[in-house]
Amino acid sequence: MVTGRETNRRSGRMGPDAWIRLRELLVALVTHLILALFAFIAFGAMFWMVLASFKPASEIIRMPPTFLPAAPSLVSYVHILSEQAFGRYFLNSVLVALPTVLLILFSSSIAGFVFAKFEFPAKEIIFIIILSTLMVPPAVTLLPLFRLVSNLGWADTYQALIIPVCVSAFGIFLVRQFMEGIPSELLDAGRIDGASNWWIYRHLILPLSISALSALAIFSFLANWDSYLWPLVIIYDESMRTLPLGLAHLLGWASRPRYDLFLTGAVITVVPVIVFYSVFQSRFVRGVTLTGLKY
Repeated sequence: MVTGRETNRRSGRMGPDAWIRLRELLVALVTHLILALFAFIAFGAMFWMVLASFKPASEIIRMPPTFLPAAPSLVSYVHILSEQAFGRYFLNSVLVALPTVLLILFSSSIAGFVFAKFEFPAKEIIFIIILSTLMVPPAVTLLPLFRLVSNLGWADTYQALIIPVCVSAFGIFLVRQFMEGIPSELLDAGRIDGASNWWIYRHLILPLSISALSALAIFSFLANWDSYLWPLVIIYDESMRTLPLGLAHLLGWASRPRYDLFLTGAVITVVPVIVFYSVFQSRFVRGVTLTGLKY
C-alpha cells in the first residue's frame, strides 16, 4: 500500500510535515534577522561612541559626519582624567555600586530563603505587600525619602546612596522563585544531621542559588551604576558626584556641551558594565532560564 507521504514524495509535492518545517525555518530566519538588525544598531552606536572619543570636538559635530577619526588622539582621555574630577566620580560610583550589590544579594537571599522554605502566619500576605511596592513609582517616595535621609544627617554621604536601596523587592521575588525549586529534602537531611538554619543557608542554599544571585547581581549593578535621580537629589558636594552626575556636568560644561569629553566619559562609564557582565554572563543566562522552574 502506498502511503500519502510516499505519494507526495513521488509526485514531488511537499507533505504537511515539510510545510511545518519550512514555516518554522522561515519564522526562525525572520526572528534572527530582526535580532541581528537590532544588535547591529546597538553595536554600531557603541562602536561609533568609542571611535568618537578619539576625535576632537570640532570633528564630532562636523557635517557631513565622519565615522573613523581623521587623526586619532588621546587628548580627551588625558583631559578628563587629569583636569576634570572624573576619576573621583568613578571611584564614588564603585564605592556605591559594589556595597549596594552585596547588600541586595544578602537581603534578597535571606528573605527569599525564608519565604521559600519556611511557613509562618500571613506569609503570603507579607509577600504580596512586598511585591506591591514594585507598583509604586520612585517619584512618589522621593520626597519622603529625601526628608528622612536629610533628617538623619546623611546628605552628601555614601550611606545616603547605599542604605535606601540596599533592599530590593524584585530581588526578593526573583530569589524566592528560584529557591522554591530547590528540593526541601536537602534541607530536611541537613536538619536531621543537626545543621542549623544558618548552616543550611550558608552551605546548601547559597551554592545552589549562584545562578539566580548572579542574574540579580547584574540587574542590581546596572541599576545602581546608572542611577541618576536619587544621587541628583541628595548629593550637593562636587566631590561626592557619581558617574551619571559627572556625565551630566560634562555635557553642560562651560555653558556649552563638550561632546568630546562627554563621549569619552561615556566610554569610561560603559567599560565596568561590560566587564561585570562578562564575568557573570554564563551564570546570568542560566539564572534567568531556571528562575521560576522546578527541578
